[in-house]
Amino acid sequence: MSQPSWLKTAARRSEEYAWMLGHVFKKYRQIERKSSEELAMQLGCSSETLAWLALCHRPDAGRFDEELSVIAERFNVEPNGLAEVIRRVEVLGVLTSSQTTASTSINMVLSQGSLPIGIKPPVPMRVPAVARAEAPRQPPLVGARVPPPLMHARDDVTPSLPEQEWRKFVEFGKQPKLSAAMDPELDNAVGFTHFDSTASHDNLITVLATREELHLLTAQKLVRIKSKEDNRSYLGVVVRGPFAEPDVVSASSTLAIGVVVQGKKRSYTFDYHGRVEVELLGEESAGALLPPEHRPRPKSPVFLLGEEESAAVLGTAGDLCLGLVSGHDQMEARLDPRDKSILPRHTGIIGTTGGGKSTTVATLIHRAQAAGIATIVFDVEGEYTHVDEPTDHAAMLEALKLRGQKAEGVKELHIHHLTGRDSRNPDHDNLHGFSLRFSSLSPYAIAEILNLSEAQQERFHKAYDVTKLLLEDFEIFPRPRNEEDRQRMLDVDELTTGYPRMTLQHLLDVVSAYLYSLGDEGKGEGRSRSRTSSKRKGASDESSDLDEASEGEHEELTPRGPRLLSEFGRNVGRVMARVYAQSSKNEISWKALAGKLHQLRRLKIFDVDTAPGVDHDAMLTPGRVSVIDLSDTDSPQLNNLVIADILRGLQETQEARYQRASAGGEPVTPVLIILEEAHEFLSASRISQMPVLFEQVARIAKRGRKRWLGLVFVTQLPQHLPNEVLGLLNNFIIHKITDSSVISRMQRTVGSIDEGLWERVSRLAPGQAIVSFSNFTRPLMVAVDPAPVKRLLVD
Repeated sequence: MSQPSWLKTAARRSEEYAWMLGHVFKKYRQIERKSSEELAMQLGCSSETLAWLALCHRPDAGRFDEELSVIAERFNVEPNGLAEVIRRVEVLGVLTSSQTTASTSINMVLSQGSLPIGIKPPVPMRVPAVARAEAPRQPPLVGARVPPPLMHARDDVTPSLPEQEWRKFVEFGKQPKLSAAMDPELDNAVGFTHFDSTASHDNLITVLATREELHLLTAQKLVRIKSKEDNRSYLGVVVRGPFAEPDVVSASSTLAIGVVVQGKKRSYTFDYHGRVEVELLGEESAGALLPPEHRPRPKSPVFLLGEEESAAVLGTAGDLCLGLVSGHDQMEARLDPRDKSILPRHTGIIGTTGGGKSTTVATLIHRAQAAGIATIVFDVEGEYTHVDEPTDHAAMLEALKLRGQKAEGVKELHIHHLTGRDSRNPDHDNLHGFSLRFSSLSPYAIAEILNLSEAQQERFHKAYDVTKLLLEDFEIFPRPRNEEDRQRMLDVDELTTGYPRMTLQHLLDVVSAYLYSLGDEGKGEGRSRSRTSSKRKGASDESSDLDEASEGEHEELTPRGPRLLSEFGRNVGRVMARVYAQSSKNEISWKALAGKLHQLRRLKIFDVDTAPGVDHDAMLTPGRVSVIDLSDTDSPQLNNLVIADILRGLQETQEARYQRASAGGEPVTPVLIILEEAHEFLSASRISQMPVLFEQVARIAKRGRKRWLGLVFVTQLPQHLPNEVLGLLNNFIIHKITDSSVISRMQRTVGSIDEGLWERVSRLAPGQAIVSFSNFTRPLMVAVDPAPVKRLLVD
């Protein structure tokens, strides 16, 4: 049936009369800046139907629901959508009118007793009915025929139509509607997926929920989305929200702003719904979770996963508990301490001062010890020298009580400190002083730590090589007819370790011999030695044995020589023979080298007879906690020497234990090494100056993954750690970081953490952290458990 010619004109004329819906539609289009076609699309009807609606009477305030239903049913439109249009226009009129007019209008809006869609009363109230002032009858529209009145009184809300057009309405109303029968499963839905828009992102789905179910969709909740239209099922996690948005108007509209701003004067508000962003974890298929190739269709129901199923999906099972997963009531972030793919893949604990790093470290020490892990802590401040005692911190005790945990110390603590240096727990029963073995340090690492110039490095390595020859000359190493020593000498890798049984004093004696050779007396002796050597040289080379000649020559030519303090002092002539055989120049560089080596000797930490070296094998005892107390060194260079030496020793010892365990078919003890203030040891500037030292750490990190040796780097200055160090880490515990540039850099480096979690990093509370471990399906925000052990505060 064709549209009557007068309909469009009549609809346009209806905009002039406040008692007609055409007037309401005009106001709404002005507010929303929409065309008639866009409004028709919003109401789910055609432009022709919208024109017929414009000719209807505006529903009376006293009979709003009833009259609205008549109109909606007659024209087959959604009543809620039509009510939203009418109410928005009415409320805007309230806000823009004067105080008196506003009060009258509000009463008209509220007069029906139960408020219409989109408006919520502050408290139950009785509102007296306000009779609508009946608008005077208007003259017939130009060009329109005057139809007879309809039969029923309730039909006075619809326009009077010619009989022919009335039949069209009847036929229109007989069109089939969607079935009202609902799926019983939907009773458990907490929301539905929204339509996509130009602002939509891959793998992110917008979910809308009712006001009553908004509180269920908290951050990090896991959900199942059933896309019934294409029979697919997805798992996702809430990464943004929940946000509350008004139903009738947009949150940024002047209408919504006005309602909120007038909170002191007006107690009514809009009804609202919830919105969250869900990141898809995958599509469910035959019990497996596959990468999603599709998106859930709009209006797909969303269901919450239970705590047990959520834990299984996120992979948070295990015996070692880190804390509670935020957004869940009872789910704990756990990991398996015996899984080689987790802790041995190395961890970074990062965050600004006061964010909770030290508490996390203390908690990790306690949990690792309880799991039978051998734990070694390089403690530059002495914070962890009392972890065998229960905490006495009031706030920590209260937090433990809330978690149903108790304060307790670790069961086996051993404290190690450098000889001649104090510990922050000097009265501890298991206190061990130790010295370093110069023979265990790589000559290349020593050169880097001493910051030797190129010329000084050349002379250092020359002196080192001569010292090795003299150790054999003096039968110190290798010992005569000792095949084990011979094999050990051949196996030495000077990039990782030093020369066996060499001491700092041996090297200093050789450097002193070189300085003597460059002095006036030494030069004169060198010339005499050269002449004597020439005379003794016969026609053949049979008598050119350096060792025998040098001893006799020195006895003849150097009655005094340099003062040597090691075993080399027993035969100065032999030492000088080796020095003259590999002569050198530039006395200034040798003096500078000697000065730096004497600085090392003055530390009194090398080869001290009264202080044994570190017992690496004892440190690797299951369940033992070994704290290397470096609080009294006051020297990053000295700390680096200690850390490099002990790390190398631990790695070699663990390697041997691993080989024995593998041969015997026995499990190897897991080892966790925690480096506090890692930026001091492995900063970008230090790595550029000490590449060999970093290569040692990198080698330990790579080998440790297979040998059950895990590293934990702790720092409040992650910007100082180079990408090479961060690249060694697979697990992260990230506390609060306030510097946006640091967050951006970490975001580029740690690709496993989504943008939604990075946005929270600057707002994390003390004790909260973004935790990413290789066993987790995705990173989680975790409230780290309070430390049950005592931790000393740093001044």
